[in-house]
Amino acid sequence: MADSSQQGHLTTSSTSSGLFVRNATGLVRGVSQKSAFVINFIPGHPVELLAAGFFFVFALWPGGNYLIGFVLVIPLVLAMSYSFGLLTSMIPRSGGDYMIVGRVIHPLAGLISSFCMTLAELLSIAYFAVAFITIGVGPGLVTLGLVHHSSTLIHWGLVVQSSKYWEFGLGAGMLVLSAAFLAGSWKLTLRLQNIFFWIVTGGLLVAVVAAIFTSNASFIANFNHFVAPYTHMKDTYQSIIAKAVKTGVNVHPAFSIIKSIPIAGFFATFTIYSFWSTFVGGELREGSSVKTAHNMAIAGLTCVAFAALFGAIFLRTFGTAFTIAANAPTGGLPSQIVTAPTFFFLMAGSVGNYIFAILLVVTYLFFWPLSCYVGFLQPTRTLFAYGFDGILPQKVTDVSRVGSPWVAVIISWVLSALTLLWAVNNASFFQILTYATLIELIAMGLVSLSGILVPYLRPEIFRGATTQRRVFNVPLVVYAGIGGIITVVVVWVIFFHYAAQFGFNDAGKFFTFLFSTIGAAIVFYFGVRLYKSRQGINIDLVYKEIPPE
Repeated sequence: MADSSQQGHLTTSSTSSGLFVRNATGLVRGVSQKSAFVINFIPGHPVELLAAGFFFVFALWPGGNYLIGFVLVIPLVLAMSYSFGLLTSMIPRSGGDYMIVGRVIHPLAGLISSFCMTLAELLSIAYFAVAFITIGVGPGLVTLGLVHHSSTLIHWGLVVQSSKYWEFGLGAGMLVLSAAFLAGSWKLTLRLQNIFFWIVTGGLLVAVVAAIFTSNASFIANFNHFVAPYTHMKDTYQSIIAKAVKTGVNVHPAFSIIKSIPIAGFFATFTIYSFWSTFVGGELREGSSVKTAHNMAIAGLTCVAFAALFGAIFLRTFGTAFTIAANAPTGGLPSQIVTAPTFFFLMAGSVGNYIFAILLVVTYLFFWPLSCYVGFLQPTRTLFAYGFDGILPQKVTDVSRVGSPWVAVIISWVLSALTLLWAVNNASFFQILTYATLIELIAMGLVSLSGILVPYLRPEIFRGATTQRRVFNVPLVVYAGIGGIITVVVVWVIFFHYAAQFGFNDAGKFFTFLFSTIGAAIVFYFGVRLYKSRQGINIDLVYKEIPPE
């Protein structure tokens, strides 16, 4: 995205072969390392893991140790960070996996990768929109209603959660808000990004600090006092545990290292995406530096560290047995409470103050449009790259007077809204997330393979890198690529082995999605290749060069 004062225009010149070569892209380096860190941090922000699944894993895999899960996920985060980061520093251009894979391996591989990544991101954006309603607005309204003793707010929350019309309408509206992040100048976009980021992070820190100063005994007393008017019980806390035990839930499971492995796979679903600034690689300041890779790695490790720390604090306050019982499929909170045991509900109930509850709910809700905005960076930049390479009409590279890629944003929003419409009517919450993760791993695997091959297939690109560090005479990027491939295999195996827990009950449907996507990329490539060849243009020559700044 170009700043309005520096906006260039896409110009072309013809070679003797008839291929039109780009002289300029119009993109400028406008993303500081600080803003890039935030971009890389948002996909793995602890607030998402803590709200969407951290406590749930105790019921899914009883006996698994969450700390071991976090330790096991660290090498996966590092592998992906350095696979993408080192390759982005070698090819500091916007377009992400499409640019990397297409230039290193083959243009067809680049399109397969970007088609998979784009579908995965459209599914992810749909998941964010659904989550905004089902574990955001709905539970948030119910939480406020319970704290404020407002039957109206509780009713609104239940209606929002149960209505597909509200789910799609509010979700699509949130997508508009997220896309609007990109409607202003890049400088304004990054400023809003950072403001939203600190609102979300600040709200989470407030909840964590409150938990630090709340002992388990105090939480039990506060929780029982809070829910007593609804459950009419003196000790609802213990009754939740007793109910779960009665239905066969083991609330004091023995430690199991085996059960810790799928927990690591589940955590990986939220934490291995700290490479997101690669999609704005052409706009990164010092993008050709090894700082790009370090920035991604530090962001990923920071997410893991804070998720582990904050999770431990909440778990100490709430109690392990209660956490398992409240999240177990045959357990759960009493029907009179009618909400999920999210961290913001439990802390709001423990404090019992309406203003405090509003603070937790509202700051938490800011996360979902923020995550959607980051998600929109991938399809918009991929469309830009397609346009610059001449495989889509140049119109998709148009920007507004303030530098907003308005055509790419509109296309991305329409595709996201259609995906959301499908998701609301045809998929479960976890199915959307599972499909997005597994399909995205295909693209991540191709990027990792590019890291293994780049010193040998494109030595000129490798020699131009700012770091050519070797270990036992093997380039560091090769090790990162191998680690990335291992990460893909490990997560795929975990998802398929624990298919029921991941909501992955129809493998045939998933593979139809996957192979249809790959098939569409193949048809698109050969279709464009044939069309261009009839104009006397060899489109493959585009992929033999790195586009200009």
